[in-house]
Amino acid sequence: LSHVSGHRSYYLSGAGALLQHALVAFTLRKLLSKGFLPMTVPDLLRGAVFEGCGVQPSANPSPVYNIDPARFEDLCLAGTSEVGIAGYFMDHAVQLQELPVRVVCSSTCYRAETDTGREPWGLYRVHQFTKVEMFGVTAAERGTESEELLEEFLGLQKEIFSELGLHYR
Repeated sequence: LSHVSGHRSYYLSGAGALLQHALVAFTLRKLLSKGFLPMTVPDLLRGAVFEGCGVQPSANPSPVYNIDPARFEDLCLAGTSEVGIAGYFMDHAVQLQELPVRVVCSSTCYRAETDTGREPWGLYRVHQFTKVEMFGVTAAERGTESEELLEEFLGLQKEIFSELGLHYR
């Protein structure tokens, strides 16, 4: 496979591909039924969006893939949908009565860093993968809203894992 897409990559076909699609669909349905706003995000984002999320795209080594600056100034491949969602909300005012906002996004994620040498093969620590993400925007009126939403998200994750019969800790 490395001759096609390099180190730490994979194909899913047949049952594996169907399983991935089914898991994404299951999770999206679950979160939509809980009132989440579905969103799609760009795969290419400006460096300032990453920096606003605490990621330094120009670091050496860079944690993200930078697109050729000679052709595309200041663009990087999104490492995760959270960065794109955060970029959306950095320029959109949300009314206090609309909070908290709960967003769900399924996206392709790209990671420049991969393994630590612990897993020589498999689907862990790869350069590209699909992920369903929960993202929240809260108020700070009481000072506990963020923690409360985090607990809600954690409960939803536990619910999803339990319904799928998966163990977690």
